[in-house]
Amino acid sequence: MDDFDAIIVGGGPSGASAAFFLKRICPEMSVAVVERLDGGKYGRYHRMCGEGMSKATFDALAPLQPEHVVHHITKAREVWPGGTVLVAAVEGYILDRTELFRGILARFRAAGGVILNDAVDVIRKEGGGFVVSTTSLRKLRCRYLIGADGTHSMVRRTLFKEEPPAVIWADQYLVDQKLDPDTITFIQGERYKGAYRWEFPSGDMARIGFPRGTDEAPRNAVEIHRRAIPIGGLDRIVDGNAMLVGDAAALANPLTAGGLRVAMLSGRRAAESIAAGDPRRYQEWWQFSPFSNSIYMSAYRRFMSMTDQDYARAARPFRRPYSAIRMAFGYLLMPEYRDVIRAYVTSDRYGW
Repeated sequence: MDDFDAIIVGGGPSGASAAFFLKRICPEMSVAVVERLDGGKYGRYHRMCGEGMSKATFDALAPLQPEHVVHHITKAREVWPGGTVLVAAVEGYILDRTELFRGILARFRAAGGVILNDAVDVIRKEGGGFVVSTTSLRKLRCRYLIGADGTHSMVRRTLFKEEPPAVIWADQYLVDQKLDPDTITFIQGERYKGAYRWEFPSGDMARIGFPRGTDEAPRNAVEIHRRAIPIGGLDRIVDGNAMLVGDAAALANPLTAGGLRVAMLSGRRAAESIAAGDPRRYQEWWQFSPFSNSIYMSAYRRFMSMTDQDYARAARPFRRPYSAIRMAFGYLLMPEYRDVIRAYVTSDRYGW
């Protein structure tokens, strides 16, 4: 049996972040990442999103930098029913996220971290720690366990026995179509059932996605990705020395479905709590974090019940010329949309 101070199940955004920061903060700790996908399978899985990340993400993850940048994003365009089109200045990137995560994991390995290409089969508690058995018959023992194993997390199902508050099943297409290289587009409407359609540039192609079954597949698609996006956040993401991060904890923003920023930040915060010897600090961070504000889930559920006419009316305060006074009047005069207006404004800062 191999012994480690910490084992991280999953080498995606939250797992790679947790591994990197744990070895950076505590280089003397023995840390292993168990990742079930390798080679092409790892790359294909991590292409299953628009690959957009805000500058704010990397501001919070220093010294990590936005590497493998495909596009610099300066504008976010939103199309609402009723003819409202909003264009906001933003600062972010379209990245080759597969290469980004591989690079982070390479730095973790160079610092003495261990990466095991294997699948977890059984997890059991032993004393104050855990024993992890894999499908290749490895047995690993650790004091701290981080579940970064996504929507269908075995760590969550085994130790926390909870399911995400809600899951958005989404289809994304890599399309032979060129878009403005500095703009990401979101299309709102009742057909998207509380979510939206996204259109992101991707080199000389585009990534176009939407909740499954809500729109027609693009005719010129060259690749299709399907995935589940867990949203809403679990109330309990720490159980003794076990922690859940990223999609395993359903941390993606319910209103924007943006999960990369909070996933990587959750990995860092979990690592910091282990370094402090107190995983409860990670639970406290989430409870008081602006990312966990219940207003996002409230607005998501509100959008699910809205018609296109409701969307058009709710969009009025956002029409140009935009001003704080216009927004305040909308908030006062349209009480039925206050949750939507508040969440929309707040998600501008914390949604991606």
